[in-house]
Amino acid sequence: MSLLSRIEALVFASDEPVSIQKLRDLLEGAASADIRQALSELQAHYNGRGIHLREVAGGWQFRSAPEFASIVQQLWKTRPPRLSRSMLETLAIIAYRQPATRAEIEALRGVKVSSSMVAALQERGWIKVLGRKEVPGRPHLYGTGKAFLVDFGLNTLGDLPDITELMDKYEVETTIETKKTETVEENETAEA
Repeated sequence: MSLLSRIEALVFASDEPVSIQKLRDLLEGAASADIRQALSELQAHYNGRGIHLREVAGGWQFRSAPEFASIVQQLWKTRPPRLSRSMLETLAIIAYRQPATRAEIEALRGVKVSSSMVAALQERGWIKVLGRKEVPGRPHLYGTGKAFLVDFGLNTLGDLPDITELMDKYEVETTIETKKTETVEENETAEA
């Protein structure tokens, strides 16, 4: 039984991404370099097929190829729940600004964040409480959970698109001008 075949079986059978460390533990005596090489060969083998081997959330997982999403969705009769715009905005703020308190999220969004929305994001495992901020009232600090990386197909938060890619030209120019004004004001205050 080859190392490649054993790794393929383990990754296929796992319901969550399998890390190289976990593979090393399960494949006693296998070197990390050999495991990486086998994973690379498996990636090449599945390239251009109906499934791909992807590195997700610090581990490896088989996923259906994106171009077959519509056909794969036919396996399930229920539609995935739609996410409201406010839920997506809240999740995006947490992903890009973490750790963030509810008050910080509300200040950026300009509206109140409901407890049920936070609970729904936590229930999916997309956000979690990272701790408490050392200010009066000690509010919760929120950050993304592992399920966020897995469900959105990210290996790390560094794989998120650059924030400027998500903004239109006007928003980028406004943000740059605001930052310039803040810097000038800070310099003037420091000189005074």
